Amino acid sequence: MTFVLRTRWKRGVLFWFRFVAHPLLTISWWRFLAGFAAARGFPTPHDALLQKPLSKFLVYGMRNSGRLALLVEHFLVAEKILARETMMRLWQGERLDMGVVNGRNEAYTCRIALADLGGGRHEGAFAIELVRTRDKALLCTGRFTFLRQGSEGGYTFVIGSMQGPRNGKRLIVEATRDLRGVRPKEAILIVLQGLTVEGGMPHFLAVSRERQPIQYRRRKRRSMMLSAIDAFWAERSADPEEVYGFRVPKSATGGADRRSRSKSRFHMVGELFH
Repeated sequence: MTFVLRTRWKRGVLFWFRFVAHPLLTISWWRFLAGFAAARGFPTPHDALLQKPLSKFLVYGMRNSGRLALLVEHFLVAEKILARETMMRLWQGERLDMGVVNGRNEAYTCRIALADLGGGRHEGAFAIELVRTRDKALLCTGRFTFLRQGSEGGYTFVIGSMQGPRNGKRLIVEATRDLRGVRPKEAILIVLQGLTVEGGMPHFLAVSRERQPIQYRRRKRRSMMLSAIDAFWAERSADPEEVYGFRVPKSATGGADRRSRSKSRFHMVGELFH
């Protein structure tokens, strides 16, 4: 009820319009947030979680009940992976450093936060950012949602979007060379593989171009989506998947060459973060 006092009037109006359009869905989500926080002694969730756009979240054409179930599942899996203190800080909207990987000449920091704070509230629940430590130059942001898979408590993640800096081709090339051939997008995926290593799944999921939530927008807005994301997943030997678009095999991180050692360092960042 006090959200509109803490934000700009336009966002407050949109907040209540969303409630009017989907009252039962919104109340169910707020009820989960309240119950999750109360049961674990967490503080009030960040405003970004309160205004999560469930009617257009993650997958184009998915039923609203399925979107709600995905978000609930994400936080239930997240608390298995992350320490209580980490969960609480993310819950409150903090951006946390996960670890640093050194290249030939530069150091690179991996950070995790709510996806909403990384410009991707529709594409995931959390986001991982890769930044050049020296000048905080953002190289890539990957928005994702934890997902239960298989039996006996298995889990993995679904990638909603991968986005580099606008007009940042030169920066990406420089970083890839410095990281001995590991592209920023690949680095984020390897961190996520490390983060979910105990989930036991040999694959993760990825949202295809035709199932991106941007498909809900006007044609002019959709035309601004320039990334050839389907080609990127095809390059990684992805198989078609009927709900999200792609099932992608996790990449190997072992090996004695320099590129493999660089990949192993990113995997360790995810595996050791808690």
